[in-house]
Amino acid sequence: MAVNRRRFMTTAGALGGAVMLAPPGIAQALTQGAASGVPGVPDYQATKASLDTHPVPRWYKDAKFGIFVHWGVYSVPAGSARQMAAEWYLWYQSFDTDPTWKYHRDTYGQDFLYDDFIPQFTAANYDPDAWVRLFEQAGAEYFALTSKHHDGFALWPSEVTDRHAGKYGPKRDLVGELMTAARKRGTVRPGLYYSLGEFFNPAIGRPMKNFYTGEEVPMTGYRPVDDYIGDYELKQLYEIIDRYDPELLWADGQWFRPTGEPRWRSEEPLSHYYNKAKNRSRPKGVVVNDRFDTHFDFATYEQRTNPTMDPQKWECCITMGYSWGYNKFEVEEDYKTSEFLVHLLADVTSKNGNLLLNIGPKPDGTIPDVMQRRLRDIGAWLKVNGPAIYGSTPWVRAEEEGSPLGIRYTVTPGKFNIIVLGAPSGTLSVPADIPLCATSRIRLLGHDKPLRWTRSDGKVHISVPSTLPSELANTFTVDWERR
Repeated sequence: MAVNRRRFMTTAGALGGAVMLAPPGIAQALTQGAASGVPGVPDYQATKASLDTHPVPRWYKDAKFGIFVHWGVYSVPAGSARQMAAEWYLWYQSFDTDPTWKYHRDTYGQDFLYDDFIPQFTAANYDPDAWVRLFEQAGAEYFALTSKHHDGFALWPSEVTDRHAGKYGPKRDLVGELMTAARKRGTVRPGLYYSLGEFFNPAIGRPMKNFYTGEEVPMTGYRPVDDYIGDYELKQLYEIIDRYDPELLWADGQWFRPTGEPRWRSEEPLSHYYNKAKNRSRPKGVVVNDRFDTHFDFATYEQRTNPTMDPQKWECCITMGYSWGYNKFEVEEDYKTSEFLVHLLADVTSKNGNLLLNIGPKPDGTIPDVMQRRLRDIGAWLKVNGPAIYGSTPWVRAEEEGSPLGIRYTVTPGKFNIIVLGAPSGTLSVPADIPLCATSRIRLLGHDKPLRWTRSDGKVHISVPSTLPSELANTFTVDWERR
């Protein structure tokens, strides 16, 4: 069964009977505030208490799968070794005890500064439409592009600094081109990542240096400001909100707060963001993560998952290899397998989470083949099994511990889904408390005919076809409504 992924619409519609199968506390949390931006709702104020009344939009709850994109000047040096976060190259290079310090000196010379990489960040083969089509093929419902990472180089022509891709390097509005491509196709919701703080910035109290001589050096495109937060960081947030109207804002770098500053004052741009989404002829739902040091719509689990089902919406963000930015030293075996990633998606979904899977394009804008293969493998699996993922809600429990093959449960309108992590054979046995009655039918997604099943010894026994749709994972769907 192919998934009908409509233009910026949920795939499952109303929850319907799905809520009946969720525990009362989880059901209430999952259904509260199904839509954001209802006319007549008072404007959000720049206070945490007001922002905390913001509902998680239905589209985000239903989406389940998104693509993270780490792309910037750090894609040029592309790491100094395997098993390192290449996007932190500048920070690692600043410590003479870190191997990156020696690598940079021996490879480029001690007078070659980080900003000397900027002209090599060309985006010469950047094709935003091709990126969006790849995200579609992966079955992703949204993406988050790094509009500015911790190195302070913005991928859009910012008006508050000249340190951006519109003036240096590609001399293009890389953010704007991708946002335009996404909205033109209308199939994948566009979001933006923004680093609140930076590794080095004179206004933060850490000027850029030559890390071999200790001499302070100018930052390419830097315009001096007295108030990093008020005159720079907040203004950039307003810029990306007003100029690009993202569906998702993903903050990071909150630990690089300027010297002496107690807080980020994020309530100001967030209230503006919510009100801008609400106060329009066709209000839309928007969503933010938990790194603004104030209110959040969902919790972030970086490089790990939430081990338990959680009524609070959460997101697992994870790399394919070791690095977020492109790392030229990574080899095939450094990458998570397609099987692992599909199993992770099923696990995260069963526990009320979303999976935000990262890719790191090369400096010319091409996406490494290994990353494309992983995305297409996930997309092929979702093309068959997506009806058990998109728009689903958790059941009373997420999994069956101790089963020979891992089992995860989800609920969609009128259906109960048993996702088997692998390829079962013979008979699949699950506990008899799953929701089905004598007239229920059990089907295997990707298989035409209903399956035989019996109930005995406190188990439901399902006859498994000899040929399965997938070697990665398979979904047995119980139609629990009487016919």
